[in-house]
Amino acid sequence: MNKYSQLSHTHFQYSLWRNELEMMQKETDFFLSIIEEIAALEKTTGKTEQNWFINQFHHFQRLIKQIQEELRSVEKGVAEGVLHDNILDKEQKLDFQYLKEEMDYFEQDYRSVKSKFRTFIANSETIGIG
Repeated sequence: MNKYSQLSHTHFQYSLWRNELEMMQKETDFFLSIIEEIAALEKTTGKTEQNWFINQFHHFQRLIKQIQEELRSVEKGVAEGVLHDNILDKEQKLDFQYLKEEMDYFEQDYRSVKSKFRTFIANSETIGIG
């Protein structure tokens, strides 16, 4: 695979990650608002399970911001490399691998918590057809 093809692939992957992170940010905002609604309807603002989800979603929001910053920094480095005809050097390839692993772990953890949250919502007394 030539350098420009690799560059195109790398740029595409960074765009996917950026969009996924934006979507996850919106989802966590939405999930937190649902928890607030449930707490108001059930008058249970201090439930342990609700607090656990609140902590998890706040944690994911912090991680999203951190990964977005890392992604911006790496993309800036790639762009500067293109300007200086230094396309995807060893360091940039290592950055890509690092971000790939970070995103894989993040997505795995996020999916797990999201699945638990869906179960929590399904078992909530205030949700459903009444």
